[in-house]
Amino acid sequence: MNIKQLKTLLAVVEMRSFAAAGDKIGLSHSAVSLQIKAMEDELGVLLFDRIKRPPVPTARGRALADHARKTLVLFDASAAVAKGELVRSNITIGAVPTVLASFLPASLKRLQTQFPELQIDVCSGGSATLTADLVDGGLDIAVCTRPVNPVPGLDWHPVATEPFAVVAPVDAEGDSYQALLRNHPFIWFNRKSWAGRKIEEQLTQQKIVVNATMEIDSLEAISNLVGEGLGVSIVPVCKGQRLFSEQVRTVPFGSPVFSREVGAFTNTDGRSDLVIDVFVEALQTL
Repeated sequence: MNIKQLKTLLAVVEMRSFAAAGDKIGLSHSAVSLQIKAMEDELGVLLFDRIKRPPVPTARGRALADHARKTLVLFDASAAVAKGELVRSNITIGAVPTVLASFLPASLKRLQTQFPELQIDVCSGGSATLTADLVDGGLDIAVCTRPVNPVPGLDWHPVATEPFAVVAPVDAEGDSYQALLRNHPFIWFNRKSWAGRKIEEQLTQQKIVVNATMEIDSLEAISNLVGEGLGVSIVPVCKGQRLFSEQVRTVPFGSPVFSREVGAFTNTDGRSDLVIDVFVEALQTL
């Protein structure tokens, strides 16, 4: 069974005549009959009751015609989907935890508002893992920290430059970031992440030795620990992030202030994708 046969079947059902269907799709009456007969032989069922004149579709013939109608709509849309002219039905987004806890929700809300029928799947992970998943086809877009070197086959869309700050209890002694880091217990921001590794590199370059007591990958958890007076930390000040509690004060880290670039990776495939374009725009404008 093929697309041409499905079109023939649908034409016969809609035109209620083998001859009229042939006129519509440019086939002779006999060619239409042969195609319908071939489908019946392949499926082992009768699609039309030929005792009646003109032949009428059986229950199975009507059911197959309904299915054919849906199939042909999808088939005819294939080229438009490939060219990005039709909206996709789902999107899979990967994001680092700091993005999930800051500006991503508002961007997802705008995407959902514009495409209410869109199925949105979101997963969390480190920047390196998300980038690899995007390259392998497991994601449609990855929102993460920009790596030092470009990633072949991926396009980078900048979203925000986020400064890093030392967060300390509001009553912690020390006015400079150096004094806070040297004189209080230190809570690492996950050093397996790109941001965490860069923090460690910056401390080494500035010859600042910290008294590390914990290592956490959640900014909210770090803020809570610092607010309880358990130490100081260095964290990115994320776009759209809620302000720290009154128990925490911040001091810019570095001179000039150390920062990271956050954005979105998409596949480089030479075509536009309306849903991804709208989502990237939401990320950049909110």
